[in-house]
Amino acid sequence: MRRWTLIFLLAWCAPSQAEPVAVNKTGDMLQALDDLALAAANQDLSLVKMQPIDTALAKRGYENPHIRILFLGSASAVRWAEVVEPRLLNLLPLRLTLIQREGRVTVMSDDFEPWLREFPEDPAHQMLLAWRAELKAMLDDFMRQ
Repeated sequence: MRRWTLIFLLAWCAPSQAEPVAVNKTGDMLQALDDLALAAANQDLSLVKMQPIDTALAKRGYENPHIRILFLGSASAVRWAEVVEPRLLNLLPLRLTLIQREGRVTVMSDDFEPWLREFPEDPAHQMLLAWRAELKAMLDDFMRQ
């Protein structure tokens, strides 16, 4: 819970501007998945599910787009959303999309900007900023690996 409080305070002080949560890293999908699982654990997030979009499409005769979706969860995030703004539960678990192209993996989160505009009032707005800050911290950790 202290981690959420710290993230909440950091998000509160951070300027509220549009900023995508995305990174690019040299490597392949399997290494990226391992590195992301470690980075998520370092942020007290759990890897809930990995959805292999690429293999599902390839099985149906389409070209492999080399895309995976990761679902990251936190019990404290669910409890926080239940209290602050239950409508935001549909953003949980948090999602990351991984795209592999030419020896690089791009990792990006859902766009928080529409949600921030939809919930301009505190504390829901601050909760969204905190979730985005948590994802940024996780991706920073991913890039350091």
